[in-house]
Amino acid sequence: MALPFRKDLDKYRELDEDEILGKLSEEELKQLETVLDDLDPENALLPAGFRQKDQTLKKPGGAFDREKLLSFLEKQALEEKDVEEVVPYTGEKKGKVFIPKQKPVQSYVEEKVALDPELEEALISATDTELCDLAAILGMNNLISSSQFQDIVGSSNGVANESFTNVVKGEKVIPVFDEPPNPTNVEESLQRVKDNDPSLVEVNLNNIKNIPIPTLKEFAKALEMNTHVMSLSLAATR
Repeated sequence: MALPFRKDLDKYRELDEDEILGKLSEEELKQLETVLDDLDPENALLPAGFRQKDQTLKKPGGAFDREKLLSFLEKQALEEKDVEEVVPYTGEKKGKVFIPKQKPVQSYVEEKVALDPELEEALISATDTELCDLAAILGMNNLISSSQFQDIVGSSNGVANESFTNVVKGEKVIPVFDEPPNPTNVEESLQRVKDNDPSLVEVNLNNIKNIPIPTLKEFAKALEMNTHVMSLSLAATR
């Protein structure tokens, strides 16, 4: 059963738009163009002239002429002299000029520390391992690495650890390489899924960017009839 408004629309389907546009005058075409402008009144980033129709292109409603009024106001503004100042500016400086106080530069002089002769002799004859133990006890963790600290703690608990040969032990940085790109051929895998290839058990599409949505839909439809694919990976594809 056809709806009433559809019956009214049937009479407009066979109209010739070119013929109708050819009969319009230039003024009517301009009016139609302003009506069909793609304006966005909700976009606050656009100027006002782009958010609404141009309403300034109108004929004068009487003896008033907008262009003549604008030219008259501009001419009047240029010819009118500025009001002279009551007290002319002479450029005289009054008051005191602010000069910030200079803070004295503090200089630090290292003082020589006199140690007990027995303590000084013990430090000179101490091994690297003993110096690391002393640094860990005093809380000077910046002189030893975390692995050295763990070695010291383990040795103090009776656990045998390897000794180190330097006060500051460098650690080898393990490089982390980027993962290679996914070598899966999307079109070939899709065709194999459609063909129900028995050798294709897993489809890995991870990290393949910009896979078209229609292609993913084809995968879903093909997997409905496929009896061999056991897993499908789609991480980081969109």
